[in-house]
Amino acid sequence: MVSPIQRPKDPLSCIFAYRAIDLRDRFPQPLETFREALECLQSDRSYMAALSGEIIAYLRGGCALTIPDYFFLRRSGEIDATLVLPEHNDDVCKKVEAWLRVTLIIHKAELSKSIPLEDRPFSLDQLLEQCDITAPQHEEIKAWQEMPDIGRELLGGLGENDVWEKAERVFDSYENAQKWMRQPLKQLEGRSPEEVLPSDIQRVYDLLVRLESDLF
Repeated sequence: MVSPIQRPKDPLSCIFAYRAIDLRDRFPQPLETFREALECLQSDRSYMAALSGEIIAYLRGGCALTIPDYFFLRRSGEIDATLVLPEHNDDVCKKVEAWLRVTLIIHKAELSKSIPLEDRPFSLDQLLEQCDITAPQHEEIKAWQEMPDIGRELLGGLGENDVWEKAERVFDSYENAQKWMRQPLKQLEGRSPEEVLPSDIQRVYDLLVRLESDLF
């Protein structure tokens, strides 16, 4: 009796979840596909994903792969970057799928080794054992938790006064803020912040937030 031909196992079947990570870690839930993770980073809920966004594929057995960000980020300098537009998601997903297949095949031996639960570095019990629940909270953690909402986190609608006040704080004076608001910027496709302000106030405000954080 001839044994039925077995199809080779799809390398992607060893991935059981994806996760999107932004600067404020707003997407803790596991996701079924890379596309869903990418759409999280592209959503309005995402916080500065172009500067800190990550997508991780979790494998059965306790391993994980970080998807290289060059698939979904477009860099125009050492620091300045933007997320790919949603209309390019099909192409990005195909390229990531191809990369995952090759990577999983090449590293099959090491990735297929199941890591015992007690040895996994992300075991919650292990982490809790290392914690001192009576320890005082670090000042930096307190400052982070008490930090006011900025950028897309603002609950109320932004007004032009908010942008000008932010510009004055960033540039230390109204005169310097005025100069910046009137100069063409490559981040705004050669337009000045003052030109962009009426049509996309959030973009100008986010630009100031990034400048204030020394992220350019």
